[in-house]
Amino acid sequence: MRSKYTYDESGVTFFYYALTILSLVVAPATVYLLFGKKNSQEAARPKTVKLRLRKPKAKSSAVNIKLALIAVGWVLIFLLSYKVKTTEVKEAKMWDPYEILGIDNGESEEVITRAYRKLSLKWHPDKVSQDMKEEAGEKMAEINRAHKTLTNPEARENYEKYGNPDGMQTQSMGIALPKLLVEAHTSPFVLMLYGLVFGFVMPFYVGRWWYNSTRYQKDHILNPTMSTFFKNIREHISQRNLIELLTAASEFAEDDLKYRPSEEAVLKLLVEKIRRVSQVYAYDVFSISKKFTSKDAWKANVLLHAHFFRIKVDDVELADQQQQVVMTALTLVHRGLLQISTTHNWFACSILLMNISQMLVQGVYCYDAPLIQLPGITWQNQPQIFKEKKLYSVHQLMRLPAAEQRQALSVLGDKQFEEAIRAAKAIPRLEIARVLLTVVGDKVITPASIVTLIVKVRIANAPNKIEPRGKGVAVADIEDIDDNDTAAIEDFVSNFAEREKGVKRTPTEAYCPYFAGRKDSQWWLSFANYQSGKLVVPPVRISDLVSERVVVLQFQAPPQKETYRFHLTIKSDSYIGSDVMQEVQMTVVDRSVLPPEPPVVDDISEPEEDSIAAQMAQMRGQQMGARRGNDDSSDEE
Repeated sequence: MRSKYTYDESGVTFFYYALTILSLVVAPATVYLLFGKKNSQEAARPKTVKLRLRKPKAKSSAVNIKLALIAVGWVLIFLLSYKVKTTEVKEAKMWDPYEILGIDNGESEEVITRAYRKLSLKWHPDKVSQDMKEEAGEKMAEINRAHKTLTNPEARENYEKYGNPDGMQTQSMGIALPKLLVEAHTSPFVLMLYGLVFGFVMPFYVGRWWYNSTRYQKDHILNPTMSTFFKNIREHISQRNLIELLTAASEFAEDDLKYRPSEEAVLKLLVEKIRRVSQVYAYDVFSISKKFTSKDAWKANVLLHAHFFRIKVDDVELADQQQQVVMTALTLVHRGLLQISTTHNWFACSILLMNISQMLVQGVYCYDAPLIQLPGITWQNQPQIFKEKKLYSVHQLMRLPAAEQRQALSVLGDKQFEEAIRAAKAIPRLEIARVLLTVVGDKVITPASIVTLIVKVRIANAPNKIEPRGKGVAVADIEDIDDNDTAAIEDFVSNFAEREKGVKRTPTEAYCPYFAGRKDSQWWLSFANYQSGKLVVPPVRISDLVSERVVVLQFQAPPQKETYRFHLTIKSDSYIGSDVMQEVQMTVVDRSVLPPEPPVVDDISEPEEDSIAAQMAQMRGQQMGARRGNDDSSDEE
């Protein structure tokens, strides 16, 4: 069957096609623009008190362009809908000889002839009036064709096979494009449009995507930044040098954060303020980095230290850049420097980086008293509180009776005191409920065995003590399992993943008034060898600790028989003074103390004499004996 392609002359099918494509694009884009972005912005909006806020972003031109395009899209959809509704669609009618003769399908030739004669008498041109002769002629031609089709065997067979008495016909297929697109006078414009889209627009966007993707690592950190971090980070490095290395990131040389000569005076004034504060309240005086001397790194270093010492930046534009620098630095610590440090199993360096994370979130300098996280507590009155009341940490304050709390914070007014106590209640007090080191199935730990570390942590002052449960199997609480109950421990470990499946925990927002964005409270669990100072396993990030959580880790035991000491450390990424550390001992003993393996029971019995297996075994034995006899005789010869 030959095919014939025709373009849409009336434009009806093109209207349907265009309406469908436009609806598939415009409708989802509208839903996303109205609701999707709004929900994500609502989730990212902080709910806690903020003393530092970023400047509201002006609506970008890209958003306005998107709105304009969506508006144009809806206008086109309404216009096309109107055209589809008002345009008359001519439906192709199938030619049916039975319908023309007014009979049912499959009637006999006698019935067909009778119907034909009856219609001939009615529509023959000689039997009608003069004004109906033309219509009668057309009707009679159809009646004759229908009669011939149904009475001629060959014509009837063609009709039944192909739907046409003349046999196979050319199949006409319509293309939902107006003929205007392929006409000679419009072809130059169509070619220009194709050239613009495929020769300029598409290569431009693909090239821009490729350029941006090659600039960044998978964690969205610039490649030059990671290169700088790799070259300069060391296992034994000071916290001050880590901060300087952080400011050398290429992100701070981008257009929105790079140094501008017009900012020189404001930055120098900030340097003087930072030096004065650091001389009085810090362990070391702020100074400019001698290793990373670029103006961009200097600017980032000044803004970060102004954040650590809570020095207000009066310039609105620079203050907004400072908060952006802080947020960028936090990402670089978590996804860049800390990732490199943990890959090398550097415990001390990793702990320092976790401390920097706390400094960035709370806006404090290293070794500051945890009490300074509370509203109203400053570098000026905190030393006085410590001197008079010996009060250093938030948890110390919360262990006091209410009357003594008010007396301890007598430097604060009544309203400030209420705010401070409210903030202190929000700061989590972590405790390690259970630590267990075991080899699943054994009561002792042997050299090179796979050791399972089970740690249960809880927030003692969590407002909600009910831990969400998953839909998995019920598992006993690790606190109720005895150290020597190997069966219960094995059951706990094997079903732990199933129990955690489907558990949904919503992380709590950290109280961090000097951090402009929303920050969820998260924790790092580190397990390090005391003697070597190396991490045994990479730190586990606990991002959903609401009330309590169990963490299960595995590592290989050392090959030597000895008692080993480990540091189990759980550090907050948001609060100072909430970290906990516990020393854990592990004794590795010789394999000989393990109970002997149970003997393997051989359930394979000898075959019965009259079975096929026994007969085959007997035949094999005779053949082997015959071979052996032949070999012996040949040896004698």
